[in-house]
Amino acid sequence: MAFAMEDLRDPADDMSVLREMFLERRYRERAAVYFGHPDFRQVRALPFEAVMAALEKALDAGAITPEEFEEARRVDAVIRGRRAQGWLHLALEVSWLIDRRDVEQAVRRAEILTKALGKTWPAVAGRELTEGAREAIERLHQEGRPIVAVQDEEAIWPPEPQGAIRD
Repeated sequence: MAFAMEDLRDPADDMSVLREMFLERRYRERAAVYFGHPDFRQVRALPFEAVMAALEKALDAGAITPEEFEEARRVDAVIRGRRAQGWLHLALEVSWLIDRRDVEQAVRRAEILTKALGKTWPAVAGRELTEGAREAIERLHQEGRPIVAVQDEEAIWPPEPQGAIRD
């Protein structure tokens, strides 16, 4: 049996993929543990079938473009919970090492999912945040834009001084 050297894969790459899959599954299965908050209750991960059905309905109604559909369907998970103001969804991007790109993806996907599901905030979760991710999250908070970050299993909710966060 012959094979080329490029057929051999680096086991470190496989471990990286497995770590990310593990984290995604953990955050979906234990959404209430990681995202539950005194002002965010009845927390659960939405089944992907429900997310896809909502995206398809929004696409058919012309509320989102085919490009937005393609972008939003790649979300790692959608978490749903109830706030005093009503239902809120979190467009979750999961990465072992959360970087600026993960934050930007979560923001884009949350904007699209708002059109399909209703109020949706971006969220990122993982073991560590890069400095770029921290800066992006802080900038969003300073602009009064919400984002939820879970680092090493601890949720960081956006500050809400006198309702400054735009829902």
